[in-house]
Amino acid sequence: MKAEFRFLVWLAASAALSAAAAPNFLNLLNQSLGDTFGSVFPAIPFAALLTLIFALRWEELKGVLAEEGKLSSQLPTRIIGAAVIAGLLLLEPLTNQAVETAGIAVILTFYGASLAINPLTKRFMLPYALVYSAGIGAPSVLQGAFGEPLATLSSSLSSRFVGVLGFPVAWQGTQFQFLSKSGEVVSGAVTPGCSSIISVTTFLGLLALMHMDLRKDARSTLTLAVVGILVLTILNSVRIMLLMWVGYVDGVDAFWGVHNWIGYALFVGFYLAILPVYSRMGRNGTGVYPTGLQISSTQT
Repeated sequence: MKAEFRFLVWLAASAALSAAAAPNFLNLLNQSLGDTFGSVFPAIPFAALLTLIFALRWEELKGVLAEEGKLSSQLPTRIIGAAVIAGLLLLEPLTNQAVETAGIAVILTFYGASLAINPLTKRFMLPYALVYSAGIGAPSVLQGAFGEPLATLSSSLSSRFVGVLGFPVAWQGTQFQFLSKSGEVVSGAVTPGCSSIISVTTFLGLLALMHMDLRKDARSTLTLAVVGILVLTILNSVRIMLLMWVGYVDGVDAFWGVHNWIGYALFVGFYLAILPVYSRMGRNGTGVYPTGLQISSTQT
């Protein structure tokens, strides 16, 4: 019960401190997902996936928590954790203006609380804090750098896929327009937000977590990363093609209704298909992992 108690105290304290360090995070997240997906639905299953992956190492985390000492133990680490939290609280007026910075503040608050309350988890939690922070901040950075080229690529691939279906679509760069069977004009544009950046960065973040949890060798992980980037880029164009087909058959309302969830469905389908493949790929040899435990495994 000692480990479970420490874990619950850490979660409760972290949640309360995060609410103070980033009080506008949920509102910003709701707005961001609404603008991108048309709803906040994708946040729920993605959070469930992340929780599931983290839960795979519960027994390992439980063992670390069971070894924690009294409040006077690991004092320098506890002080660093308190300093991280204090700094984030002071920076709240700046970090709380955008969903990315607010999200990173939430993650770092959780990590700071882990240092202050459960200092032995510092090596265990650090990879997660880094992956989650990168996952929150990377999409906006990459979208600014590669969003337009990827949107153009998605438009080009989509136009070819739609050509196979045999209904006319007028393209002007990344913008498109066509008539549905009911005579409605359906128009839209493939924006940087509609490119494959969000799905690719989400996949790479989940892959990084799986790499840690399943202890795979770097070669297998890098191979799957390259395959995932290529497949998800193509799937994004398939998504656009399917959206257009639905709009052509059933009109504007159906087009935008499907738009809110079809990308998520394709991503989850791809992720669930790739998970058993990755689980069978090569494992690392003997090595030290984030908790400092010595692991021995064989190549499969």
